[in-house]
Amino acid sequence: MIRRTPSLLSLVTALDQSVTRLDSFGVRYTRRQLYYEVCRTLRPFSRLVDRWSYSVTGGIAGLMALSGRRPLWNGLVSAAVRVTFPQLVRHLPFTIHPPVSVAPFDEALAVYQTRYGEPAGLLSAVPPMSSLTFGERESDLYDYGLAYAIICQDSSIAHMLRANYLHMEIPCAILAAKEATPLPDALVAMLMRAPSPRVLLLHDASPSSMRWVREAPAQLELPYGLRVRSLGLRPIHALRRHLFALHQPVDLGEIPVTLLPIERLWMGAGLYTEIAALPPVSLLRALRAVTRVRPKRASWWSQVRQWRTSGYMSWVS
Repeated sequence: MIRRTPSLLSLVTALDQSVTRLDSFGVRYTRRQLYYEVCRTLRPFSRLVDRWSYSVTGGIAGLMALSGRRPLWNGLVSAAVRVTFPQLVRHLPFTIHPPVSVAPFDEALAVYQTRYGEPAGLLSAVPPMSSLTFGERESDLYDYGLAYAIICQDSSIAHMLRANYLHMEIPCAILAAKEATPLPDALVAMLMRAPSPRVLLLHDASPSSMRWVREAPAQLELPYGLRVRSLGLRPIHALRRHLFALHQPVDLGEIPVTLLPIERLWMGAGLYTEIAALPPVSLLRALRAVTRVRPKRASWWSQVRQWRTSGYMSWVS
């Protein structure tokens, strides 16, 4: 199958549309996230489904015409396929190959920056280390508890989350893996003061990421009892969300046996997906949803006991 590389003019146009769309959300993003946003502009999933739907409908209509079916029956079957096929495709697990590689994207970004300047939301290519220097802050800061610490395998993603003030929105510490190895003692003490602290690991869907998740508790030197949760991409997430996947040489012995068969097949084919392939808004929304505090619903028995204690000149608390 011959893949056509988009021209430089179409790449700059797609880049302009992608920057405008990201700026409309008011988010900061990395260079890698902008690359995947351009890929989504060039190859939107809805257009891909429509193209496949037209191809399948045309093929079925041609076969039915050759078999000598009546035109009415032919039209009814084609209409049924046209309606049901897009829904079927949306539920099928698969990933998409990026329509453009990184080198043409870099060339188009250089042309864009020459014409229009630096995109407002684009972060620096070299992410700075966290300004959160433990031990040099106010002493009473460490008297508080901290419920979450998000450790990112990719330092640029940690920079992106901090640039969007996620650590202020959901009180948590956001560190890159390099910054958090080992986890500072002051941060561990703050986590242990929280009722149910968790260390969340944000990673790609790749064999090396799966290995990092297994080795992270030892590398971070977490104390016994501190819960660690993998929050990153798994192959099944990339397949269900139809994210862009890249190729790399893979060692089959490195693929975890705990994965689903379809995940092992996908990873065994040398495919992997970066966490940057998720749209920035979706990534921020997912992290907010995971760390949101949900109020516990009172059971019917506790409500009955509450009614028993309420009565004349008393109020339900």
